Amino acid sequence: MRYAVALSLLAAPAWAECGGYDSTFLFCQIENSAKTLSVCFDDEAASYRFGPTMGAPELELVERIATLDYTPWPGAGSTIWEEVVFYNQNYSYTVAVAVRRDIPDDPDALVKVDQFGGVIVKRNNVEIANLTCDPATIYIDRLDGLSEAKNQLGNVYSDGEWVELPD
Repeated sequence: MRYAVALSLLAAPAWAECGGYDSTFLFCQIENSAKTLSVCFDDEAASYRFGPTMGAPELELVERIATLDYTPWPGAGSTIWEEVVFYNQNYSYTVAVAVRRDIPDDPDALVKVDQFGGVIVKRNNVEIANLTCDPATIYIDRLDGLSEAKNQLGNVYSDGEWVELPD
């Protein structure tokens, strides 16, 4: 089976290149906007950045991997998806990524892959913004990277929550 994957290689501004972080959960330009969104991470922390394409971010949040509110893909279906939530006082920023695979019946045909992403912003649990990534600008480095980082800390995802494994 052959895969046709189009990952957009952007000339990202310096602050969107994950400065100091190893991996990119999601980087994109927001549809019909000059703003970009990025979530980057390493073994210890994850960062959320949002702001103009050129210049410093308007908002940057950092959370330790150990306490990061992250939902991994459950492993079923043709769409691989994950989400991570960052909190700032009475605001939450839910960043979701998805990769949909359209697998044809013909084993010699190309598998079509579409990528999606965006952020839902809530204030006091009330949605105030739902921003979608321009599909042509989406860059996803590793969908399973946050799971691996959590696992390395001795956590496992079970029944909808992260639990620490006993020593």
